[in-house]
Amino acid sequence: MHFEILGEISDITTFAVGAGIREIARLRRIYGRGRWRKRKGIAQVRLANGSIHMAEVHWYEAAGIGRKEFKIKHLMWVMAKGQGKRLVVCVGNDGYSASLERRKIYLALRDAEAEKHGMLRVVDESGEDYLYPKALFRPIALTQSVKKAVLAAA
Repeated sequence: MHFEILGEISDITTFAVGAGIREIARLRRIYGRGRWRKRKGIAQVRLANGSIHMAEVHWYEAAGIGRKEFKIKHLMWVMAKGQGKRLVVCVGNDGYSASLERRKIYLALRDAEAEKHGMLRVVDESGEDYLYPKALFRPIALTQSVKKAVLAAA
């Protein structure tokens, strides 16, 4: 995890359980069988650059296994996404092995505020966009026809 949760998480809700979690097979393979739930809540976080923000965080949790794969969904006062999409390749997945695959191409959404803090908004294996450390990705350049085909398949 490339950010630190400061204090307690509040407003916790469960929004997917078991087979309702898209990457349930990978969670079980990496962390073990369990009653997996995808949860979200509000927490104060310290980003890698030292800045502190309120954020909506998501994670996976199973009894006897604990909370895994914390991700930032939104910095609370920066909810709007910038326009534009770009393609990036994952070069590292430390702390996010159930959500990111190394050497895989991902769709990155422009988020100027997140980028100021060294983060990148990426649509991960769950099909949703989350903030990840920019260092885990590299931009890739494709011809327009290949880029169009890749985006159509995403």
